[in-house]
Amino acid sequence: MVKKADCKINEELVNALLQIDFSSYFHSTRVEKLAVQIGRELKLSSEELSLLGMGALLHDIGKFNIPESILEKKTPLTPAEWAIIEEHPVHGYRFAKAIGMDDAICRIILHHHLWANGAGGYPASEGVVPCLLTQITTVADVVDAMTHERPYRPPLSIADCIEHLEAYAGTKYNAEVVQVAKQILNKLRTIRRELCL
Repeated sequence: MVKKADCKINEELVNALLQIDFSSYFHSTRVEKLAVQIGRELKLSSEELSLLGMGALLHDIGKFNIPESILEKKTPLTPAEWAIIEEHPVHGYRFAKAIGMDDAICRIILHHHLWANGAGGYPASEGVVPCLLTQITTVADVVDAMTHERPYRPPLSIADCIEHLEAYAGTKYNAEVVQVAKQILNKLRTIRRELCL
């Protein structure tokens, strides 16, 4: 749930999302839709789905503090540039806190790059195991990132995405969430094949 007036929050969020870029905005809306679809398959409550949807939509909100030259770079990032990228969950967390977002949403934003088993990821949070809503967002985020064009590479195939998820199920990604995501991806692959897309 949101703790401040909806109109104030909507204005803040739209401004922040548009300050990133259009590709990041559309990425975030796709992640929201996929995360909620996964959440429905996992029988989450309506309140959990609401929190999940908002957290997934805002997961990259902290990128408005990252220089466009880094976000749009078409060559590999330097270690210094990666260090800047890895600050975006903290920037986003602070922004969400400042406008009074629910703690569950703030945690999704802060922890969406942590491993499901608490063994890695960023920001450095040794031993922190993200909540289920965050773990769903993490999988939705990586699926969308892999299957859509990025500044530095073309989109990867659904088969490659599934292979990646399977390789890290139980470590980086929640195994149950991976299973649901695979079912959704396989349905999409079937539709694409039938429509010759």
